[in-house]
Order: sequence, then structure tokens, then C-alpha cells
Amino acid sequence: MKKVKILLLFALVMIFGVNLLANDWEFGSEGGHIVPMNMSDIAIKSEKLHFKLEKVKGEYGLESEMVVTVRFVFDSPEAGEKYIGFITPEGGNEEWDERDHFKNFKTSVNGQNVSTKAYRLTDFAPKDVKQLEEVKKYYKEYDEEKAREDYEYYKKSYVYYFKANFKKGENIVEHSYRYDGSGGVGYNDFNYVWSTISKWKNQKVDDFEVIVEPGSALIAIPEIKMKNGKYVDWKLAGEGNIDYGYRNYYDRDGQYKVLYAKLKKGYLHFKTKNFSPEDEFSLSEIAYLNGNYYFPEKTEKGYKYRDNLTKSAYSAGYLTADELKELTNEDLKIMRNYPYAVAGYDFSDKKLKDYFSKFLWYIPIGKNVELGEDDYEVVNNVDKIIKSRGK
Repeated sequence: MKKVKILLLFALVMIFGVNLLANDWEFGSEGGHIVPMNMSDIAIKSEKLHFKLEKVKGEYGLESEMVVTVRFVFDSPEAGEKYIGFITPEGGNEEWDERDHFKNFKTSVNGQNVSTKAYRLTDFAPKDVKQLEEVKKYYKEYDEEKAREDYEYYKKSYVYYFKANFKKGENIVEHSYRYDGSGGVGYNDFNYVWSTISKWKNQKVDDFEVIVEPGSALIAIPEIKMKNGKYVDWKLAGEGNIDYGYRNYYDRDGQYKVLYAKLKKGYLHFKTKNFSPEDEFSLSEIAYLNGNYYFPEKTEKGYKYRDNLTKSAYSAGYLTADELKELTNEDLKIMRNYPYAVAGYDFSDKKLKDYFSKFLWYIPIGKNVELGEDDYEVVNNVDKIIKSRGK
């Protein structure tokens, strides 16, 4: 799958005479982020954020989408009519691939559902590109030409906004949507910008909670640092394998600590007071174990990702005679059962179960598992090799 290189903006914006951007993400993005030009006098008292991975039927079979649900409690110093908007790219842009990346958007204010109207972003954005100073903070290498290119793209986007009557004191804003992120060979990236919390009064969320519900997916979440020097400490509510490892990221310097998780049931969660993040949230779904996702040799607890036998399983039909000689029947048995292990087959054979239990992704779920066409091809290829030996 080709990585989507688009600036997909989808940000909660509070507009009080100037652009004030809350903490929602630009997905599938390889560029900058529009941020507020001024501080807001409204504080975020609490935020509960829920990410849920779901499989949906797509053009190429089952595809992953992230369902995002957010509940904000804002503290407003005064009553009045406010504008809340959501920015999304314009489908006719030449960089846009015409797919519906963002779907099923719903929102309510203080329990009342609201409808949206669409306006060009230029109705709200500064007309002078020089005012995009805040954008610089989101570029490691910045130049005026790049800024102007992004500005021209932003101008083609829309703001979907609605009017809301805020009362003095607490106001509840809830919204939900789903999106398909960006992808590479064997993995899908889902990201969320929440560092713009710093643009609100007090530059923090008083009470913050985030839940990640990955379903049966194998996921990776890079370590997230907060401005108090601490890190997000994920807890498992349920059953499954979770552990930390270290890897390099293309957009970060050096090695970063990453949480890997494969759950049988439940979710990951984190809850804290005075939340003020320094790093953004990102999650990778590792959809295909022989894809291009780089996994550390082993995790802190010693879990592995794959070894020579599991790497060779999908090339079993193309092994040379010399390579075949190196494989024992026990090796071939492991290769044959690799697709079943990935699918969660609960082996009765203790040797097989012990072997696959050293991999973080192996979560036995039962005997009735479903394999794909490629998986059956692996099984058949290994069976042919065993048969050729006359055993």
C-alpha cells in the first residue's frame, strides 16, 4: 500500500474573533499543522478520549478504520454564542485521492445535536502568510516557499462549523468520527495531535483520560512524554500481551521506546491530572507480519516478533534444494503452523504452543480460526515439501 502523503486536517477549532485550535489531529499527514494565533480564555476542565480500531469492508477486502470519540468539558468565563468548527480538506485538490477518509461526523453541545455548514477556510484563516509563524514550530526544516505551498493548500480546505450557545461555566462538547489513517506495506498509521492543549487557558487538561481499544490487532504506540518530564504509563484492562521495545522512527532522533500490544480482550488506558503533552499520540497497526514494519529483535520481557522460520514461512514454495536440506521435519512443522499461530489457533501440541508463545503476537483464542488465501498457500507449499521427502 502506498503511503498517503496528504495534509488531512481535522481539528476542533474554537473561533472567538481569531482561530483557536483544540487538540484534534491531522491524519495521514506529512506536513505542518495550523495552530491558533492567540491564547484562549477558555479552559479544558476534562477530556475523555476513546480510540477504537474496527475492520470494515473496503475496495481491497477488510480495511482498518479508527473510530474516535471525544468528550470535552470546557470552562467558559462568560456566556455567549460561540463558533465550533472542524477543518477537512477539499476533495478537488490535486493532492487529494478522492477517497472518503473522514466519515460519520457527529457532534453535540450541552446535550443538543447540532448541524454544520461548510465555508472555505479562507473565511477564517489569516490572509497574510506571514502570520503563519506558529506553523514553523511543526517543521524541523522550514522555509518560506514551503510555508506558502501549505498555505495555498489550506486555502482550498473547508471549515464545517456550527453556532453554539455557551453558558458561563461548564460546557460539554462531544464529537465522534472515523477515519482510515495512512498506510505502508504491512502496517497502518493512526495519529492524533493533542499538544495544542497548550493554546488553551492554563495550557493543560485538569482531568484527562484516554482509552485505546485495538480489538484483535497487533499495535505499536511510541512513548509519549509530558511536559512534567513523566511519560504516559499505559495500563492493561483485560487480557493479552503487552511489552516495551526500542526502535527508530523516521520523524524522531535516535531510538524511542515503544509499547507493543496484542490483546485477547479489553483495552489500554491512561488517566492523569493536569495533562500537558510534549509528544503527539501515534499508533501503528501491524497488519502483516512479513511487511515493512521494523520490529526490535526482542522486547524487554524477551518476546520476539519473528525468527528465521517464521520469516521463511511465506517463501516456502521458493526454497532452493540446499535451503531445504537445512530444514528438519520439525522446522517444516513450525513453518506450516505459522499461519495458524498468527490466526490465534490454540495448539494441543505442547511443543508448538511453547514455540509460538515466545512471540508477542501469539494469543491463542480457540480451534476455529480463519486463514486467508496466502496462509493456505504457505500450508500447501510446506506440505508439498514434506510429501517430497516421502515422510
